[in-house]
Amino acid sequence: MTILHSADDGRSSPGARSWLRRGALALALLFLATGRGRAEGDATPAVANPLVTVQQGDLPIVISAPHGGRDAIPDCPPRKGRDGIYRFVTEADTNTGELADRFAAELERKLGKKPYLVRARFARKYCDVNRKPEDAYESPAAKAVYDAYHAALAAACRDVQRRWHGGLLLDIHGQSTYPDKLIRGTQNGLTISMLTERRGAEAYMGRSSLLGLMEAAGYEVLPKLDTTEREPERYAGGHIVRTYGSHQAGGIDAMQFEFGRQYRVPLTEAEKSADDLAEAVAEFCADYVPAAVSESAAAGK
Repeated sequence: MTILHSADDGRSSPGARSWLRRGALALALLFLATGRGRAEGDATPAVANPLVTVQQGDLPIVISAPHGGRDAIPDCPPRKGRDGIYRFVTEADTNTGELADRFAAELERKLGKKPYLVRARFARKYCDVNRKPEDAYESPAAKAVYDAYHAALAAACRDVQRRWHGGLLLDIHGQSTYPDKLIRGTQNGLTISMLTERRGAEAYMGRSSLLGLMEAAGYEVLPKLDTTEREPERYAGGHIVRTYGSHQAGGIDAMQFEFGRQYRVPLTEAEKSADDLAEAVAEFCADYVPAAVSESAAAGK
């Protein structure tokens, strides 16, 4: 898989890309040096549902893509909503599933090991797994899919916490309200409590944060860096990051990333965004995740 950049596309500079590559190499060497063999019975349980893609990982990184599916759920009518439901949405986040797939593959290519991946194949109009159950589905067929998605995501996060004592969950979404923006959603830092306790606010709002590294690659980001600007309320982090974030017992640091439409459509833009995110995550983890990996390796000796 190659990086889809032209020399003058304005999305990254040669210096920034060289810096990110060095970080990716450092993280690759770190994981290869500290990786531990998987004991029998360690694997995350498989989800027997063809509408949920689950990939077992060997990195402390979990990728979630809940709104990019297109398939119907058999014997399940579309949702109609109910009175009082918050932000009833049935449309797909175009190309976010493909973005997540590419992102996962690019991380594996760079680092030599797989991230965890939980990816919806079903359409959002039947089930929205980024909502509480009472707002997510309206039929038993959809409940089965909802349960399968969250069982896989919970198992991945537990596995990361057990193996590395911390890690990163990235929940991939799309939005059109700010088509030229990439928005971070963490409930204004709540869902990455462990990260900020260990490394300070710079780790999520500074130049070396994930948002900062994406800005260095040419993305317009919200909130603005190095400010106390709050995340846009509508995109400040949904059910997934609130459920599995590190503010919860047993959780891991969780961020919702909302890619504006121009970063996802056409598909070539989603592929470019996936490659850039893989570069940024590799560099970010070289700085911020090794502490968790080292602690886990030491505990296992």
